[in-house]
Amino acid sequence: MRNILLVIKHEILTTLGKRSFWIMTFLFPALVIAFSFGSQVVAEKSFEGEEQELWSEDAAKLYAIGYVDEIALIEALPPGLSPGLLQPFPDEAAAQAALEAGEVEQYYLIPSNFIESGELVLVDSEFSPFGSMVESNLFEYVVKYNLVGDEKLTNVLMDPTPLVENIPLAPQGGTDTSSPASFSYWIPYATLFVFFFVITMTSGFMLQSVAQEKENRTVEVLLLSLRPRELMLGKVVGLGVVALLQMTIWGGGGLLMMDRRLGLVEAAAALTLPPGFVAWAALYFVLGYLLYASILGAIGALAPTAREGTQFTFIAMLPLMIPMWLNNVFAQTPNGSLATFLSFFPLTAPVSMVTRLVAGGVPTWQPAVGLLGLAATTYLFVLLAARFFRADTLLSSAGLDWQRIVREFRREA
Repeated sequence: MRNILLVIKHEILTTLGKRSFWIMTFLFPALVIAFSFGSQVVAEKSFEGEEQELWSEDAAKLYAIGYVDEIALIEALPPGLSPGLLQPFPDEAAAQAALEAGEVEQYYLIPSNFIESGELVLVDSEFSPFGSMVESNLFEYVVKYNLVGDEKLTNVLMDPTPLVENIPLAPQGGTDTSSPASFSYWIPYATLFVFFFVITMTSGFMLQSVAQEKENRTVEVLLLSLRPRELMLGKVVGLGVVALLQMTIWGGGGLLMMDRRLGLVEAAAALTLPPGFVAWAALYFVLGYLLYASILGAIGALAPTAREGTQFTFIAMLPLMIPMWLNNVFAQTPNGSLATFLSFFPLTAPVSMVTRLVAGGVPTWQPAVGLLGLAATTYLFVLLAARFFRADTLLSSAGLDWQRIVREFRREA
């Protein structure tokens, strides 16, 4: 027992003493958030800026929209629009000539049967779906304004339901994820990201620790006073403590960053988490960490160098990446068939079930059943990893490939 405690202490102090650990703990999540949400903000601002520019008088000549009105529908422009924004043409031939000459980039044709059919014809000089979308809405606004003759009524026709409040008839009692503007909307995403990165990064420390000790031959010294199983247990528990610290930092930081308008206490009070959520989350995290730490620890025991071991890391972590790729499924349909299946499948359950619990509405029996399956799978993988954690494999410099993994698995313990 004393040897195990010494290994635990060594792993905690060594990991916390690494500059790379603190850089990844604070910098990596910030980069992920910046790339994920920053790109969306930039795209929205660019789109809004283009739309506002179209309404300005200075850009009227650059973005002039031609039109041919066969029924003399357009008599006036809505208030606020530059007079030079729309350029009328007497017939389609004149509009086509102006398009070819580069005087306009596109023109609309209001046909003689527009009142009966409601169809407009758009002729564009080039394919530009986003630009055409803005300009199409603008010309549609002008047409509707001339049809009804009232600006307020035109705005209603353009957007009849600008503010819609969704009230479920049978509330699930979970987190409200219906509005992107709400603090609760981002909680499932944050939970998924935090659990994924904590489990993968801390499990990766297990692989690095074992492989590096093999490379610098420290393991030869350790095995003089330690049994291989003691070394494995000490590393798993020590790095597990580091994982809990990292998850606490990310969880607290996520609550502070996701809504600056709310204080930490107010934000936490606004959430409606299911009963026992903290206990479920802790159990799923611990078992998920033990599962993947055992897998990567076994790879580290077999790999002669850390570089060879990392080649198998992607394959080992692939099941855990699936919920990340399907993050919208868990936020929008947490009780759908796909999200439910992933929360029961042991290799994806550590992040999938916790994310569903945050979203709300999960029947009580499902976390219990998922936890039993995860616990059984974790126990089997720990036993499997222990078969690889032997003195001969730790001291071996043989290369790592699938044939060797199968051969070591078939050997007697």
